[in-house]
Amino acid sequence: MRAAHLLFAVLLAGSLASACTTRPEALQANDPFEPVNRAVFSFNTAADRAVIAPLAHAYRDTVPSPARTGVHNVLTNLNQPVVFANLLLQGRPGEAIATASRFGLNTIIGVGGLFDVASEANITLHDTDFGLTLGQWGVEGGPYVVLPFLGPSNMRDTLGRFADRYPHPTYWVEDIRETEAIWVYRGIYALDIRLQLDETFASLERSAIDPYVQLRSVYRQNRAAALGQQRDFEDLPDFD
Repeated sequence: MRAAHLLFAVLLAGSLASACTTRPEALQANDPFEPVNRAVFSFNTAADRAVIAPLAHAYRDTVPSPARTGVHNVLTNLNQPVVFANLLLQGRPGEAIATASRFGLNTIIGVGGLFDVASEANITLHDTDFGLTLGQWGVEGGPYVVLPFLGPSNMRDTLGRFADRYPHPTYWVEDIRETEAIWVYRGIYALDIRLQLDETFASLERSAIDPYVQLRSVYRQNRAAALGQQRDFEDLPDFD
């Protein structure tokens, strides 16, 4: 974990040093660290093509669909305490209660979340995070950044990723947090997320003249739409 923090600090320092060479178009897009961001984007793309995508596709091809659905359900259920905490911080107690109900029902009746019995009971699934909580509090996203392996983000959402570790059940259990088990969880989570985004990756490769700019725009629009579901916007901001 310390190595990851050190890598991010080095990249941030390099970004600040390279800001003076950033193209005017990138500065207009609030992407002052574009040179380093593009380097990290290239690294992520190469890592995905060489390792992550092949592993995700092997997982898809060898693990039966019902089993993959069960794994996805467990991962979604484990994230419900994070959603619950952020809903409370956003002043949405009704949705927080529904989320707590989902977590309890799926954990107990759904065998640790393997089966999504809460959806069958028509309990709505909510999804939010601390980056969106900060956004609702009026905190601006700040400059765009690309994180190693994690992909597009901004300063606010990067802070949100760090804060969201604490309500997550894998952080509660020391036998998971302090052992190799946490890396097993992260590996399975990465494969599941990669499969969920498979069509997005393929679409970017097929249609984007500049995949970096396209992904930056898609990320910002998705985050603005998610934030717009929590508070009213008269107009969404313009994107690239």
